[in-house]
Amino acid sequence: MTTTNVGTKCAISMLVTSAIFSNSRSCARSRARTGRSASHGTAPEEDGRQDGRHLEWRDEAAWRLLDEELHAGLARLPERSVAALEQAAIWPRGTPFHREPMPPRVERSAWGTRKRSILDGADIIFLDPDNDIGGETEKHATFSEIRQLRKPERAVAFITFPGRSTTHDAFLQRLHERLMVETDAGNAITLRTNVSLPRTAGSRFYVQRQRWFTVVDPDDELTARAQAFATALTSVPRVRARLDGAGSRASGPGGFGQSPA
Repeated sequence: MTTTNVGTKCAISMLVTSAIFSNSRSCARSRARTGRSASHGTAPEEDGRQDGRHLEWRDEAAWRLLDEELHAGLARLPERSVAALEQAAIWPRGTPFHREPMPPRVERSAWGTRKRSILDGADIIFLDPDNDIGGETEKHATFSEIRQLRKPERAVAFITFPGRSTTHDAFLQRLHERLMVETDAGNAITLRTNVSLPRTAGSRFYVQRQRWFTVVDPDDELTARAQAFATALTSVPRVRARLDGAGSRASGPGGFGQSPA
């Protein structure tokens, strides 16, 4: 079987997308990356990075059991590239992708309008910014872009990387507050994941990698699916997960307290 070095970040992103959104009517993926619709709001050179080196998920049975079909599809990718991922037989039929590279800042507003038009038919959009939600840089999605993508009966999801400048609980509270204020979101949930990975291949020393997945305007079904997946993730060795909601707190097993989550 031909394999590729799709790393843990990609693998867990795809597993989360599949587990929570697989029954949705239509999805899109956008790379700055969008989800059953997809938007790739990314810098033009993004395929040249040297990430994707952690491949432990391919050989860990617990990862495979989360979604055997998706696991097999990711493991068979012929190369590590956005193009190969888009062409894989893991997406629902008709999934749209937004592929236009991030333009200079002065052209970003028009770029966002074109993205909204391309993804108009999706009821879920997954954004995958390189470096979180932030300012108008090539590596960030923005709160204003999330607001632009919102519409009735649509959820907008994105990946987040918690920093070290404050506790993770405080970071999450601030994120949810800003979503409520700056995007007019009705509600939001965040699935926090923490995966411990060997520092190098075969090493007995591990480092923690935090990947959070926030969903703006989830309905009750999406929230229930996210909670069920948070619980399922804790069956994977060296993985912790929990779900938090804006204005309420829903925690699965393996909570974090103030430690990195």
